Amino acid sequence: MTNKKPNESCALCGQPVEIKGFTLPTNDGENKFCCAGCLSIYQLLKNINNITIIDKPPDNEDKHQ
Repeated sequence: MTNKKPNESCALCGQPVEIKGFTLPTNDGENKFCCAGCLSIYQLLKNINNITIIDKPPDNEDKHQ
């Protein structure tokens, strides 16, 4: 009989974390992820407020007329 520790759940999708190395330190501790995709999406979702929106195109755009 083996005492296998249950896997932790991915901070994004909830799947079991079976591969080490996909972690992200946060203010609440270290979040663990099941894959690089979940880690990347989590970072994108958490940094959504840092996106700069450009209201108009740059001045040098499309001056080939």
